[in-house]
Amino acid sequence: MRIIIIGAGKVGFKLAEMLSLGGHDVLVIEQDAERIRAVEEKLDVQTICANGASPDVLKENGVAGTDLLIAVTENDELNIIASLFSKKMGAKKTMARIRNPEYLTGNEVGFGKDLGIDYVINPDQVAATAIAELVEAPEAIESEFYAGGKIQLLVLILPPHAQAAGKKLKDLPSPNPYLIVAIQRGETMIIPRGEDHLMAGDRVFVLAPAKKMEPVEHLLGQKRTRVQRVVVLGGTRMAYYLAQKLAAKKIEIKIIDKDRQRCEVLSRKLPHVTVIHGDGSDLGLLEEENIGDADIFAAVTGDDKVNLLVSLLAKHLGAGKAICRVGRSDYAALMEKIGIDVVISPRLLTAAAILKFVRRGKIVAINLLGQDKAEMIEFIAPPDCRLANKPLQQIDFPRHAIIGAIARGEEIIVPGGSDYIMPGDHVIVFALPGAVAAVHDFFGTRK
Repeated sequence: MRIIIIGAGKVGFKLAEMLSLGGHDVLVIEQDAERIRAVEEKLDVQTICANGASPDVLKENGVAGTDLLIAVTENDELNIIASLFSKKMGAKKTMARIRNPEYLTGNEVGFGKDLGIDYVINPDQVAATAIAELVEAPEAIESEFYAGGKIQLLVLILPPHAQAAGKKLKDLPSPNPYLIVAIQRGETMIIPRGEDHLMAGDRVFVLAPAKKMEPVEHLLGQKRTRVQRVVVLGGTRMAYYLAQKLAAKKIEIKIIDKDRQRCEVLSRKLPHVTVIHGDGSDLGLLEEENIGDADIFAAVTGDDKVNLLVSLLAKHLGAGKAICRVGRSDYAALMEKIGIDVVISPRLLTAAAILKFVRRGKIVAINLLGQDKAEMIEFIAPPDCRLANKPLQQIDFPRHAIIGAIARGEEIIVPGGSDYIMPGDHVIVFALPGAVAAVHDFFGTRK
């Protein structure tokens, strides 16, 4: 597939990296010469230093024969214009990152019908959805659902008191079917075998039928709780979308922001939310508002350092879980090491959503896990699946990847060696980055 990416920021760079590794023919167009140099030095893709919204630039670089154009600059208007021109000039599909909600509300103009943009993605909405899912599973640091909600992935930190701590995987009891697909120990991601041990502090990636996950959590030293109080630092669009998503739940929500006008707007739009005008980094204000009673504290301002500082203050005061939005991905590991429970990267989440669109068809879902250290992919086995009905133990499945679960109609299978794949099955696969292309080849989804 030939793909043009306009914008070589964090999202554009990550997309170029992953799509080129997947065997696609990628061209990156970016006006910033320094960003172009970074792409040229690190990635095996074509680059052009130019204005990606220019019809002349698009024409000269073969947009008419392009399978997909992805516009992911920081400028909504540029993304819209580039997608519009590209579609009119013959691009088969176009995609635009658009953050301003004024462009996304109302039905007067339809992006697909009127402007020819096939897929619009809003990073703030994507990130708010990820946080809302963590509200449903506060004991986890990542939570995802597959096969229409029938299969759940949880990423849990193994505490020292856990029944599973110090034991080999093969010696763990089986409260019901589940599979530990990976263990992250420090910076190392392990696809474990029966002889591998679980150690306190490990990040454990576990798949199980969603309705049967709770006993597995107990085995891994976790107790499922219900969130009653959420405090959000930053009256941003992400905070607004999150409050909307939680509106139907019986949860007390507070939003803190130091911009009075922004607080007034949020207060009008979110009558079910307590909006506090004040400096969230003021320890006195945090104490006065009983931030220590919050089950979840989410810092979603546009300043990574403020998010980190205030989250640590909230944890010091007794808040249950601290969630930090991060713009610079190189801050993520530091934040986790010094006590932040969950780091949310809108850029990585956006990249994952775009990858799902690129690989659409036989792929239902893609999630980047462990700050981009692995992928979880949900495939639909094709009708002509060459390995259908063969026991998994006889299949030469790609190394550094594992089949974690199979959904066949209403049946959920946590597979063993004697199980098999049938056409139409939803197959959930965990893969390290170097194995992703081979997994796509296995299922015939790489174009």
